[in-house]
Amino acid sequence: MEATARGRKRKASPEDSDDTPMKTSPSTPPRLLQLPENGSFQTQEVDREYLAKRTKTGNSKQFPMSKLLATLDKPQLLALINNLIDAHPRIQSEIESSIPRPTVQSVTSAIAVLEKKLQDSFPYSKFGPSRDDYSYNRVKPAIVELSEALEDYAAHFASAQEFPTTTFSYLHLACTVAHRLPNWDREDNNEIKRHLYIKLCEYWHKVIVDAASKMSQGKIYGQAVVGEWARNLAQHNQESNGAFQPAVEEFKSKLGWIIGIHPPPNTAKYGTGFSHQTPMMPVSVFGRRS
Repeated sequence: MEATARGRKRKASPEDSDDTPMKTSPSTPPRLLQLPENGSFQTQEVDREYLAKRTKTGNSKQFPMSKLLATLDKPQLLALINNLIDAHPRIQSEIESSIPRPTVQSVTSAIAVLEKKLQDSFPYSKFGPSRDDYSYNRVKPAIVELSEALEDYAAHFASAQEFPTTTFSYLHLACTVAHRLPNWDREDNNEIKRHLYIKLCEYWHKVIVDAASKMSQGKIYGQAVVGEWARNLAQHNQESNGAFQPAVEEFKSKLGWIIGIHPPPNTAKYGTGFSHQTPMMPVSVFGRRS
């Protein structure tokens, strides 16, 4: 009885309290109690640094910019960049340095989009596209946009950084597109196309002179390549009713000797019989030989 009484009077020790904090050593990271599926408690290590970062930044984390940009289509991206440049002109040079240089292939795709925009701008008619003033006024903005793009790309490819082979390839593309521009009933409405021919002819002239200059510095162009340039230029001159005749004359003078349609510029260097030793291009390339 005495033992029993003493047992009843025993005070609860601190170890019996549910409020006693769990003892951990200074080197042991905090543990998180979890209840697994089997119903028994176990401990799991917790990365204190990771929890601290999550607690600090969890409510203020910004959505990744790359994910936002990925939701925009090409017109929206172009509008965004143009608006940024308008608001902060000083960043234009930095953006330009970060953008890959245009290639003939990439430019071809961009021009195709503008051509489709031009075709889609024609008013509907069961008789097909009309060439009257009403249709011209509807289509004019698209024509201007396409023509300016062709000129701007020509200025890029005619720069000193581009090799003549690339430049001649682009000019061939640009002239082919120019031929497809509509011919309007009223002659005044064809002024945009005429102006485009004039500008493209100037770029042909510039590139011909640059190519000849590079030859004087040691560059060599094969007869097959130069012959292709000549055929393309002759084709565009014919389709434009002689709009590229100044470029044709410059080509014959500066590069024609390579394909045997013009005497060499320096007979002392190449010899008077050079044209007889060189495979002749068909006379129809540029018409009559000089």
